[in-house]
Amino acid sequence: MRVVVAMSGGVDSSAAAALLVEQGHEVIGVSLRLTRTDRAGPGRCCTPDDLEDARAVARTLGIPFYVLEATELFERQVISPFVRSYLAGETPIPCLACNREVKFDHLLRRARALGARLATGHYARIVQGEDGRYRLLRGVDEARDQSYFLHHLGQEELRDLLFPVGHLHKAEARELARRAGLPVADKAESQDICFIPDGDAAGFVDRRAAAEGLSPRPGRLVDAAGRELGRHDGVHRFTIGQRKGLGEAVDRFPAPRGQKLPLYVSEIRPDTGDVVVGPAAEVERDRFFVRDVSWVSGFPPAPDDVLLVRVRHRHAGTPCRVRPVRGAWEVAALERVRAPAPGQAAVFYRGDEVLGGGRISRLTDAEAGGYATGNPSQP
Repeated sequence: MRVVVAMSGGVDSSAAAALLVEQGHEVIGVSLRLTRTDRAGPGRCCTPDDLEDARAVARTLGIPFYVLEATELFERQVISPFVRSYLAGETPIPCLACNREVKFDHLLRRARALGARLATGHYARIVQGEDGRYRLLRGVDEARDQSYFLHHLGQEELRDLLFPVGHLHKAEARELARRAGLPVADKAESQDICFIPDGDAAGFVDRRAAAEGLSPRPGRLVDAAGRELGRHDGVHRFTIGQRKGLGEAVDRFPAPRGQKLPLYVSEIRPDTGDVVVGPAAEVERDRFFVRDVSWVSGFPPAPDDVLLVRVRHRHAGTPCRVRPVRGAWEVAALERVRAPAPGQAAVFYRGDEVLGGGRISRLTDAEAGGYATGNPSQP
């Protein structure tokens, strides 16, 4: 078949391209120019050097290669929403937005226009069941699994997608790249957010807010009772579960018997600028709400089904039940979940299968309809 491979210049997408060539497909390499940064080096991605690496891989494999300009799209759909989400006291995931709005929308449409399927280097798997429906599964390599970032994919997208390295471990992908003679076989992995050169997200938001005439929301550090413990320069400097950067609040917190407890951010109130801090127990939740939920199969699970919810990429998962409420979904966890942060994704699994997911919300009981009483985490 004809396959367009999204090539980042890293080992995973390069190995995916090599595997498809080895299997005899007609492969076309494509890279997206997402930012205008010229910063290179370890831990970076989406730089001019990465584009040249992708070009060198395509040359080695003997496949055509193209660079598509997507900086304006990336700015509009990823960077700008990222800044506004942080200023609203949320913790956004730019990689998820990039996957949803750029790679598996814009790029997939370009591949389809060429009569091709789209392949990426994600560590996840797609299988088609006897009923003809597609299932999205975790990657075989648990340490590299990226299914958390793909929960928005539905049947229409999965039909035309390939994840060639999803059945491999990272070491196997590198060995495949070495066998193919690819120059990136031993390249270090990218780790930073690609559009933040120094890794300082709060500083980036400060600069962008100033350039766009937006104002960060300063305010108070308070305890759960509302007692002021200190001041801060903006809610965008905090995320739920954060321990560092609380300054004088740690010393002023009314701990029992004069003890100095480790404190964490338990709530962010962007309307007032208050950031609530407290001991670890105040960061845990047995119930929260999720908006913009999509289901891979097109159908939600039954309300009494016990699923596994992951609230961070590295979160092992917690058993839960989900049910629809007014404009959102309620997640009732059977064990307390640490720090579900608004803006992050809650992704639902049954075993290795991704069922769907959505964006953790600051929704209150009253906004959700006010029906929930007692402890919904109990059957």
